[in-house]
Amino acid sequence: VRILPNQDDPTKWYKVGYFHNLKIGKRWTKLYDPSQDGEASPLNEMYKFLMKSEDKEERKLAIQYKSRQFFIVRVIERGKEHEGVKFWRFPAVQDGSGIMDKLVPLMNRLNDKNPGSGAFYRPDDLGRDIVISVVRDTVKNYTKVSQIMLEDPTPLSADAEQATEWLSNEMTWRDVWKKKPVEFLRIVAQGGEPIWDSESKQFVAKVDDMGAGAYSTPTPPAQSGYSAPEPTNSDDTQESGSEPVTLNVDDLPF
Repeated sequence: VRILPNQDDPTKWYKVGYFHNLKIGKRWTKLYDPSQDGEASPLNEMYKFLMKSEDKEERKLAIQYKSRQFFIVRVIERGKEHEGVKFWRFPAVQDGSGIMDKLVPLMNRLNDKNPGSGAFYRPDDLGRDIVISVVRDTVKNYTKVSQIMLEDPTPLSADAEQATEWLSNEMTWRDVWKKKPVEFLRIVAQGGEPIWDSESKQFVAKVDDMGAGAYSTPTPPAQSGYSAPEPTNSDDTQESGSEPVTLNVDDLPF
């Protein structure tokens, strides 16, 4: 793939976004954290509520509601250039095994040899494609990046008009991973599985075969509105029993 520079700052190559990684029904899903836009964030409120509990199990449960930091880059996939600009999302981790931990040393090594040459995201003939090797963990059932290598310098495209079209593409990562309505997030925060009700024209909690809702999480006290706390950082408080923050298959756009 070829990583593209930011639309708003060509000297940078990644954006930072915050998402909650939660199991809804039978599937793990990443949900856009609206608090990064200063908006109501029921999942963050549930995290704060459970962390204040005197019950150890509830505090442990709180970890799954934590907002996590992800890096997001725009890319062009080689061999599928006709598909246009795509987005690649990967988590910030603390153990040194993340995607950023693989890319930064490559940049530093090039810069040490020739200052400025580590900017692999340049669209001119000094930029570089990157080769990503992925492996499948059949035990934990997720795909992860095992290795990243840099190719020799090449222009973004031999077709100048094509390169300009990619670079001027206005689509952002927020267009790809859109935030859910607050009522959707409230249901998830309370342990439910949201489904769309066409009669009431809103999201409601799915009920099981016994007619009961799927709620299992303590409900915080009623509030007039949710505050919008700052999203928490990467994976620094992950505890045993919570899902590991790994590069799931849905984060790879290729």
